[in-house]
Formats: sequence, structure tokens, C-alpha cells
Amino acid sequence: MSNKELMKLTLAEASELIEKKIISPVELTRVYLDRIEETEEELNSFIKIYREEAITIAESLEKMQLAGHFLGPLHGLPMALKDNCAEKGKPNPAGSKVLENYIAQKDADVTKRLKAAGGIIIGRANMHELACGITNDNPHYGVSKNPWDKSRFTAGSSGGSGASVANGTSLCAIGTDTGSSIRTPAAINGVVGMRPTFGTVSTEGIVPLSLTFDTCGPLTRTVRDNAIMLGVLTGAEYTDLEYDAKNFRIGIMPDILFKQDEPDVIKAVKEAFEFYKSLGAEVIEFRSEHLERCKTATIINTITSVEAATWHQQLIKEHAEDYGIDCREYIQAGESLSAVAYLNAEKNRQLLKQELLEAFKTIDFFLMPTVPFTALPIGNYDLTINGKAIDFLDVSLTYTSIASISELPAISVPCGLDSKGLPIGLMLMGKPLGEAMLYRAAAAIENKVRIFEKLPAVR
Repeated sequence: MSNKELMKLTLAEASELIEKKIISPVELTRVYLDRIEETEEELNSFIKIYREEAITIAESLEKMQLAGHFLGPLHGLPMALKDNCAEKGKPNPAGSKVLENYIAQKDADVTKRLKAAGGIIIGRANMHELACGITNDNPHYGVSKNPWDKSRFTAGSSGGSGASVANGTSLCAIGTDTGSSIRTPAAINGVVGMRPTFGTVSTEGIVPLSLTFDTCGPLTRTVRDNAIMLGVLTGAEYTDLEYDAKNFRIGIMPDILFKQDEPDVIKAVKEAFEFYKSLGAEVIEFRSEHLERCKTATIINTITSVEAATWHQQLIKEHAEDYGIDCREYIQAGESLSAVAYLNAEKNRQLLKQELLEAFKTIDFFLMPTVPFTALPIGNYDLTINGKAIDFLDVSLTYTSIASISELPAISVPCGLDSKGLPIGLMLMGKPLGEAMLYRAAAAIENKVRIFEKLPAVR
């Protein structure tokens, strides 16, 4: 197969061809390393690239397979690991300067699982410093650029992971998500990102931001690829994507839906909504007693900043100058918050969580935009929607924070392109351990819009 043909393969397709020995781990890995060499200097998706190591591992996996040992669905597949995930004997800085000399004593649990399934970690993906923001403008390792439009941001904090998958410098990638950090980069870069049910994927060995909200999950080109990846990370099976949309009971939240969203986002999400209805899905309005009063972005920021301040207490006291300005200010803000503020946020979180759990007695999943906007110009985050200036940091959490607060699974899947040709994300939020349903529902819209066929990686 030609390099162009290899680059067009999804994870599922590449895995099947490697298992059948039609293509080899070495040739596939070299294609991705060549793509990195061609584009990385400009896009800056990685903090560290393992070129020689990746080839050596690919050669070993090829020999292993020829000897009759096939490790699993990721055997010989090149992938990116977010820079906050530990690899034994290597630095684990989480995109920071303050942790740049920290050498991991063992692999993170997710790293172990990827290796055990035959994955080739091709490099460490760039990220917003310490996962403490959503732009991926990293003061220590540089800004990641969006492969759809290099003047625009990748979002974060898993921005390098999302951009790398979209650009074809990794076949799949690991991200982490506290308030939105898998799903927002997935939406902004036109890929699929899953925040699994809280606790289903181990975060051991991942530099924490918030122990209350931190999750880990995959970013991939397609829904099936994502289901395969999550299966590796959890040991469960999610790849039965057959669906009967007539049985979907879809919840919408009119109290918050489309209140501060770009017109192109509204249009694409409404079209997705009408598509599900045309297939026979039932639509149920959910009116919340607590959603608006809870101010979900405030809950996320209160709890996260306090917990981040607790973890960084000694480090920031002794090495404040080693933190980027936005990260330092966020952590220091957490130091000044009262116990009353923290406990009120936790109380309101539990109220909303219980209300949503009750709603899932009659609803299979909720539908909403992932974020209310598409990729913004790097360094210019003055967002104007319908002539009104909007705080993009606040509005970015409008939808994503709900799943984080409630410990629920949520997937971002591309549902269209805006007038500038930039991807738009649709978020589906499910009941606890409802990932299989989310994958089936996401597969339905993916089959219609097929943004994975338009990614920069395959143009």
C-alpha cells in the first residue's frame, strides 16, 4: 500500500490489516513518523517524539507477530500519549516547567494497558500546562496549532492529542478530561473524544488536576476506533455499534440550549437533532430545578482550583516563578477560596447529579453542542456571538461541565462544518456506564456526516 493509502486507514482498518499481515507495524509507524517530520515544526502537537524508539518497538512487534504472538487490537499501531501520563524512567512534566525533572518510577495504568495491547507510543502530546486551561497555549513548550486552520487554536487541555489525530501524526491518542479537556479538543479538531463514566478508567500515574473530576479517555478519528480504545482501557466491550434509533429516548435541556451559541453551531446541532427524529427517536424535554442555579462552570472552577491548590501547595510556594501566569493564577485563586465555597459547590453538584440520575429513568442520553463555538484565532479569544461580547472561558463549559459534575459519560462526535470549514462537535451525555449506548448513538450521526473522511490527515 502507498503511504497515502496507509494514512487513510482508520484504527480498526489498520488493526485488521496488521493482524492479517497485509501491512506491517514498521511500515505503518514510519508513515506516521514521516508525517510528523513534515508537519510537526509548524503544528507543535508534541512535546516529545520517540522516533528511534518507536521504530525499534515496531520491529519487535513485527517479529513477535511472525513468531505467532499477536498482542491485541492495538498491535503495531502508533499513538500519542498526553504529557501528564507517566512512562517509567521518563520525565512526566504534564506540560509544565515545575515538574520537568520529575522522572516517573512506573507506567501509568493507561500506559501499561496500551503497551499490553501492542500500542506504539510515538510521542508525548502537547497540552495546556498542568491541564489547567482550555487553549493549549503552553508558555514552556509552545502553542499547538489547529491542522484545519493553522491560525486557530486546538483547544485544551488535550489539544495536542486532538490535533495529532486530526492531522495524522498519531492514529489515536490519550487525553484527560476534568471539565471538558477531551471533548472540547475533539470538537475543535473534528475528531471523536470520550469522557468515560468517572472511575471506569484508572487515573493512577496521571498528574492530577482535580481528584473529584479527573478522567482519562481516547481521542480517535471514528466512533468504532474510540470504542476499541476504550475497550483496551477498561477491559469491557463497546464495538457492537448496531442501533435502532426508534428506540432512542433523547433528552434536551431547553433552559440552556442555544442561549449563547454561534449560529453555525446551532444549525449543525439542530440538523443532527432532526436527523435522529427522522429515524423515529423520541425527544423528551428536561427541565431542571438546579441546573441554572448551580452555575456549573462555577462549580467546576471552585472545586478544581481548590484541589489543584492542595496538590501544588508546596511546589507553588517554593517555585511560583516556574508556573505560567494563567496556571499560577488559577492555582493561587484556589488557595484563597473558603471551605464554605468548596462545600457549597459540592452540595450543588450532588443536587444536580441526583436530578439527572432521576431523569435517566425515562431518557437514554442527552443531546447538545459540545462547545458553543468553533476554533478561535490563537491569542485572540474575544468571542462575539450575534453582536454580543462573550467570555469564551465561561461559555466554553456551558455543556461539557454537566457531565463532569455528574460523573457521567459523554462523547463528542463531529456533526458538521461551519461556514469557515471548521468542525462542529455534538455532545451526547449518557447514564452511568452508558458508554455502549453513546457509541451506538454517535455512530448514527457519524454515518451521516462522515467528517472523518475530510480530516487534514486524509486530504
